[in-house]
Amino acid sequence: MGKPPKKRSLADKVRKTKTSTQIKNNPFEVKINRKKFDVLGQKSKHDVGLPGVSRSKAINKRKNTLLKEFRLKNKANKFVDRRFGEYDTKMAPEDKILKRFTMERQRSQTKKDLYNLNEEEELTHYGQSLAEMEKMTDMVDSDSDSEEKGLLSGECSVAVFLVILNTSVFLGINSLGKLSLFASYKIYNGMVHTYPGVRIAKSKSRPESRLESVERAENCCSQTLSNGDISVSRRAKLIGTNPKRLAAVIATKGVNKKYPLGAALLNSLSLFFSLSLRQVYSLCQLFPASACKVMQTLLSDGGHSMEEAVEVKGRAAFPGLDMLIYLKIAALLFPTSDFRHPVTTPAFLYISQALTKCPVSSLESVSAGLVLCCLAVEFVSLSKRFIPELINFLLGLLHLAVPADTCKDYCVVSPFRQQGKASKLLLLCDTESSSSWSRKPIPLTSVHRVTASTDLQRDHHRLSVLDACLDLVKRCATLYRDLPSYDQIFQPIRTLLTNHLPVQSYPPALQELQREILEAIPETPSQHSPLVFDKKKPIALKMLQPKIVEVLDYGKKRGNTKEEKERERLKHKYKKEFKGALRELRKDTRFLAQAKLSDIMSRDAERKRKVKELYGSLATQEGEWKALKRKKRK
Repeated sequence: MGKPPKKRSLADKVRKTKTSTQIKNNPFEVKINRKKFDVLGQKSKHDVGLPGVSRSKAINKRKNTLLKEFRLKNKANKFVDRRFGEYDTKMAPEDKILKRFTMERQRSQTKKDLYNLNEEEELTHYGQSLAEMEKMTDMVDSDSDSEEKGLLSGECSVAVFLVILNTSVFLGINSLGKLSLFASYKIYNGMVHTYPGVRIAKSKSRPESRLESVERAENCCSQTLSNGDISVSRRAKLIGTNPKRLAAVIATKGVNKKYPLGAALLNSLSLFFSLSLRQVYSLCQLFPASACKVMQTLLSDGGHSMEEAVEVKGRAAFPGLDMLIYLKIAALLFPTSDFRHPVTTPAFLYISQALTKCPVSSLESVSAGLVLCCLAVEFVSLSKRFIPELINFLLGLLHLAVPADTCKDYCVVSPFRQQGKASKLLLLCDTESSSSWSRKPIPLTSVHRVTASTDLQRDHHRLSVLDACLDLVKRCATLYRDLPSYDQIFQPIRTLLTNHLPVQSYPPALQELQREILEAIPETPSQHSPLVFDKKKPIALKMLQPKIVEVLDYGKKRGNTKEEKERERLKHKYKKEFKGALRELRKDTRFLAQAKLSDIMSRDAERKRKVKELYGSLATQEGEWKALKRKKRK
């Protein structure tokens, strides 16, 4: 039951019978809108209003529009024949049936069935059924219980990367004449035995091609070993496939000199070294996270070992040949020009740490430091990042060739000393040895042991080291030319080359390098003005002046510019329209609520009337039945 309908007042009945002229003249129907201010010459449009007339017009408008839409909501009063081709006389009945069947099939293909494969069609790949391939009936070539077939897990990828990386390092040493192809081949094939969980993905090529490639590799290995490298093959059999043990043997004992390696074997080793590097690069592309983790572990272990040695002994040895090759491979595999990188940034820190904390006490340490300087220059060749440890180390190397004990024009820093036992390592024993010197690359084996046995050979080695050092200084001078402090950085090197280094006793090639360096470095450093604080403008005192704002609408603040005025006008208009729309929506909601209530009340009144009629008919029937019963009793 709802509320009873509101009774019409007498005023509403009188308003309906009156004409519009009578309503306008009736003072009780007119509402006067008062104003706050009276403006001369301004026309007023809404000073007088007729609320009764406006309300009646709004109600009639809603009855003709909103109420009709409400009555016809969710109702359809006509049928549309959507059968395809029903009224097309040009189509044959068979075409109509075929077209209707096609449309029905298209309608049944909803979005959820869009990617479902048809069971009647069989899809194949390389001539094999996909349904058979999904059953996983083929045998796996490994005992691994991995869920994914033909893929490498995270741990296996790290293991494979370590094995191939170690193989690349040993093959790099091998190119210098310290490892046979047979031992390298054993290490490369030792992945399956060392890491049984590794599974290699099957290729789609013919099995014969893989066997042929293996046979070719074995034949090449046997032919190479037949040339005379018997001792190395025996050592490879004793060492086995353990990379750590092999590295220890290479670092301590080297190769047997009685059986030197031939040129064919060295060419094969160089080719195999390049192929192994390609494999490492491919693994880095496939597993970047694992590759970064491996390199970070190697660099972290090397840095911690160096720190522990410094804490215990007060000094640390230069990195070995294996660590130097690791740094070289890191520069080849990872970008060195990034501002911050998870691999190259620790490599930068490791090189800086070694150039600072490892003392230079022998020709071997000089060679190791020179290799680190070459790696540092290679690291910063693109980014042109300044490494002060590099410049200090090059200055110290040049200081080792200065004959005078007292040099006050410049100073060297750790790991070098201004005076001492090891401060003359690069000083020539005989100046006549420069005439027989020729430029040759420094062998990488000099990091472990300098093979020079006579004074002449040692002088030649010293001249080669000075040649490489001067070349690095020249490259650094070209690299850091754009730095603001370029003159101050290279001024100690210029002083040493000009006043202290005995260049006259050196070969012409070294004299030419010294001349080019002096031409690149200015003689007098540029003078820069000292840093001073900027002169601040005095803060003005606050003036007590009124802020004048133009008032356009009497009491309302508006903008000063035309754009601000237009913006304020649009904001005001938007606010006004928004309030009017909300008001109309509330009135529409109220009108629909009243319409729904009136429908409910009418249905309730109709039901009451019908119930009352039923009760009356039942009472009449009961009265007639009682009267008939009384007659029967009489």
